[in-house]
Amino acid sequence: MPDLLHLKEQFDDQGYVVVEDVLSPDVIAALETDYSQLLDKHVPRWLADGHIPDAFADLPLHQRAGQIISHLNSEEFRWFDIAFPQAKKPMGQLPNFSAAVFDLLVNPSLLDCIEVLIGGEILVNPIHHVRIKPPQAGLKSAKPSGLMKSTGWHQDLGVARSVADDTDMITAWVAITDATEENGCLCVVPRSHHALTTHCTTNGVTIPEALIEQQAVRAIPVKRGGVLLMHRQLQHSSLENKSDGIRWSFDLRYQPVGQPTGRDEFPSFIARSRSNPASVTVDRAAWRALWQQTETWLQAQDVFEKSHRWSGDAEVCA
Repeated sequence: MPDLLHLKEQFDDQGYVVVEDVLSPDVIAALETDYSQLLDKHVPRWLADGHIPDAFADLPLHQRAGQIISHLNSEEFRWFDIAFPQAKKPMGQLPNFSAAVFDLLVNPSLLDCIEVLIGGEILVNPIHHVRIKPPQAGLKSAKPSGLMKSTGWHQDLGVARSVADDTDMITAWVAITDATEENGCLCVVPRSHHALTTHCTTNGVTIPEALIEQQAVRAIPVKRGGVLLMHRQLQHSSLENKSDGIRWSFDLRYQPVGQPTGRDEFPSFIARSRSNPASVTVDRAAWRALWQQTETWLQAQDVFEKSHRWSGDAEVCA
């Protein structure tokens, strides 16, 4: 693990920092096994429903995932995700609340990095996702999930409610495969983390290109097992996947205990507490139960609060 104090200096100055070799090969292998089993579970139904033309059973995991996911729509991809969709009923689809995902969320090496940035009272913020991006030109679904393709410019605080404006939220962007410019790594605007920028809503929740300092944009490759840590107001986007393989990552978010999450209808939990170790959630079943309770509550709702603050009527959005 690199000198974390030096990494905090870069984070504070630039709004981001890359930490290599945070996840061990064993952690990544467990996630790969988990998602391979998830494919095996759902492929028979997808075949029967006509979502995919083949099981692609003879292909290695990453190639198989790319072939299958390229055919899926946003509803079917939700089986891979690790949170419910925003402002929607979950429709009986529990996300992937597996032991491997829980172990990732509470990975000690990852929490060590977070602790340097925000201290030792760490809450897992529930705004998190998995992204598995096949080659974008090969997407075959008419309505692919936004988690399967390139993303426009945004700030993570911009997709949370304003109640979390003062929350010291950290995004941990975790690379399960190498993220390169060819396969769609993230791009950032260094030092753009000091103010919230207007977002528009015509194509997702995104910052107009006119408000991005294009000459400052920097692509950020991250090697397998590495983590890109980002300030909640850092402007970032991702490139298209123009390779012949997938780009696989997790977006995880952490914050100090006691601050609003910006998505309070979803469950958070304490991953580390130096002052009160007994408050830490160590049982994956307890974490899963929180989400099951949330599912029951969501099913009973007829109206959902908007999950962000933007109306899309700013002049720059016209």
